[in-house]
Amino acid sequence: MLRSLSARGVRATWSRFRTLALAARHGTLGRDAWANPAQRDLLIRTTWPVKAPQPHTTYVFVFLGEFGYELFNWQGVVRKFAAQLPGSSRIVIAGRRGLQAFYETADEYLEISDFAPFRESIAAAYWAIPPDATARDRSPEQLAFDENLRAAIRAHVAPKLHGGSRVEFIFSTQLTAFPGCLFGADRRYYGRPEHPGKIYGAPGLVENNCYAKIAHDESVRADIERTLGFDLDRPYALVQTRRRAIGPQHGMTVEEEPIVRALAAHLPVIVLSFDTGRALDSASALGTETGAMIFPGRSFREQSCLIAHAARCVFITNGDLGSHTYLPPFLGRDVDIIASREIFQLPSAPIEFWNRHVFRFGGQMRAVPAEPLFASAASLCDGLAVLLGHDFHHPMHATNP
Repeated sequence: MLRSLSARGVRATWSRFRTLALAARHGTLGRDAWANPAQRDLLIRTTWPVKAPQPHTTYVFVFLGEFGYELFNWQGVVRKFAAQLPGSSRIVIAGRRGLQAFYETADEYLEISDFAPFRESIAAAYWAIPPDATARDRSPEQLAFDENLRAAIRAHVAPKLHGGSRVEFIFSTQLTAFPGCLFGADRRYYGRPEHPGKIYGAPGLVENNCYAKIAHDESVRADIERTLGFDLDRPYALVQTRRRAIGPQHGMTVEEEPIVRALAAHLPVIVLSFDTGRALDSASALGTETGAMIFPGRSFREQSCLIAHAARCVFITNGDLGSHTYLPPFLGRDVDIIASREIFQLPSAPIEFWNRHVFRFGGQMRAVPAEPLFASAASLCDGLAVLLGHDFHHPMHATNP
């Protein structure tokens, strides 16, 4: 009798799981189904079958969404995937301008920033949405837009590939599973509790990636110094701001100009102005009346060089925690982030989690709530003096912990 009851229990459990797996494949699974860790792992393995890397194959990875998602749950997955790739296969990245440093395991990097269908799309998490869209959804129009964009990029990239091996494209807009590596996210389930693809302290994020310190580009230094008329061996504070017309808008508006003027009273300030050229991406820009030197960044190459040589990185963000604030720690440098206190309290700002689990190669994110700084004119000057600490050692000669 006990054996019979046990067998019926196994059959009932298997029947329930089979029902869940079928629902997952058809996109009808309920929100709570991902909450059980063991069940979550089983659902992942059955909903997106895991396939082994193939020999004699060119894998082309294309990230279509927001830069922050690429940093936390894409470039690190490519690095991990490369370790299991057969020697006869290769990795090609088709991506934004100047991001080669993040993909040191790739055999080839093809820039698509100037490809009109990509440039005119709007980045939203792992996806690219139409230029007239205001939010990501699962409408037939957005699904068709994604399919057409992927087809256009395939047609654009394929003739540029070298060799006659089999070609497989991996896009961030579709969840693709390899052993120990999940690429992208499934639009049907993204955002649900415990579902793969979340970057804000989600289960499995760190295990899914192999993070590494990114090397800055020293080859652009002479051009930067010539443009600024400034020797990067001199101590300076690097400032980058961030505003975005689309997406969350939380907390007080932080005025950047008073911060830059107050910083400039202590040491030279370089403000990196930045515009990717892609529709509604975050942008950074300030006028010359702040007393700072303005450098027009063209790609991550110049940005990385300025970060690496700065005595202090003081980045300002409005609306949400911008992806520019993640960059200094990826290069092993600290960054002081000035933003509304409300932003640091959001689930999308798990700074402590990232510092402990991701940024383990020298750099950390440090939250600086803006409200106390702007309590009075004196508090801004005093607060920045404390932040700087008047410790302007040359970062290139400093010893990271």
